[in-house]
Amino acid sequence: MQADLLSLAYSNMLAGNYEAAKSQYGSLREHEPSNLAAHEGYLWALNALGKYRESLAESAKLINGYPYTAQFHNYRAYALLQSRRYPEARYYYRYALDKQAQNPLASSIANEGLAYSYDALGDYTKHRRYVNAHAASTGIPVARQKPEFSTALSYSATKPEKATISIRQTANYASWHLNMAYEDFSLNKESFRSAASVTLGKQFSIANIEVSAMMLEGKDERVYPARQYCGKLSKSLYAGKLYFAPQLMAAYAQYPRFDIQQLSFMPSVRWRDISIAYQAHYSYMDNETVNADSSRISQQIELYKAMPLRTTLGLHYGQGDGRWMMDNNGVVVDTFNAQKPYYAASLLIPFLTRFSAYLYYQLSNNTGLYYASLKVNY
Repeated sequence: MQADLLSLAYSNMLAGNYEAAKSQYGSLREHEPSNLAAHEGYLWALNALGKYRESLAESAKLINGYPYTAQFHNYRAYALLQSRRYPEARYYYRYALDKQAQNPLASSIANEGLAYSYDALGDYTKHRRYVNAHAASTGIPVARQKPEFSTALSYSATKPEKATISIRQTANYASWHLNMAYEDFSLNKESFRSAASVTLGKQFSIANIEVSAMMLEGKDERVYPARQYCGKLSKSLYAGKLYFAPQLMAAYAQYPRFDIQQLSFMPSVRWRDISIAYQAHYSYMDNETVNADSSRISQQIELYKAMPLRTTLGLHYGQGDGRWMMDNNGVVVDTFNAQKPYYAASLLIPFLTRFSAYLYYQLSNNTGLYYASLKVNY
């Protein structure tokens, strides 16, 4: 009877009757606590029902109770992946793959899960490695890669007389990405400064490289026209259930009366569903005027937390003298006005599969900055 119940639960899973299967696997677990197939099926049913918190709690008990059994790790990894806890998902899929190398089905699931995990972490080279490994284990050919595009429109304002409108076009193909952007800053409803930029990046197995150039045109002859050039070097690193991404940036800007040389260190770490990014910028201003050179230091820290409905909450803080510098997002602060510390909050809201909205509010010296962006992927 117990064997029949196990078979019936399995048939219900294949037929999509997940609640019935969960109940049957649960009954079998109660009668045979040492039946690993029943425990495994119960995790399978919980994941199919989207009950990821319950699945994580159950899988933690099973992994602790059976430390030398790897068959529960794929199920825990899937629940972590759906909960946007990507570094942990990568860790458990990797464990399942290493410990169940002789199990073709488990290895195939782990390879596919690793491909999804690395894709979510933005690590293309490792993502592609496990896509190919999954294809080799299943005999299903890898689908031909297609370019992916996105377009974003944004608007920001600090006061009624200061506003910025921008458009950004992105193209991704395999390990390459190309970004093009144009923004127009208006003062008292008249165009004051425009900026056009292009960025090209490539992911290699040893490191990621990105180069960019920006052209700024405006009415202030002391500042414009200006040219900005930038290069970035970064690397994805993994330590257990943590993800690290150290990044170096060097930039050179040429203005009519001075040049700027900038060096930045921008590491980030992801733990569970939380990301923390830190930016430290140093710049040297080389003025045409004798004995007028100067240097500046600024810092920024950002914290992102995955929220319900696949939204992401961000908290931001910055301090120091950030004039004439460029941050990690390509934003250039081209002003003679002294910079004040700022506090900000943001919310990323995906909707209708292909769309996302980004809302940002920043407060500095009792002055608020509002930013809104709408993005479509295709």
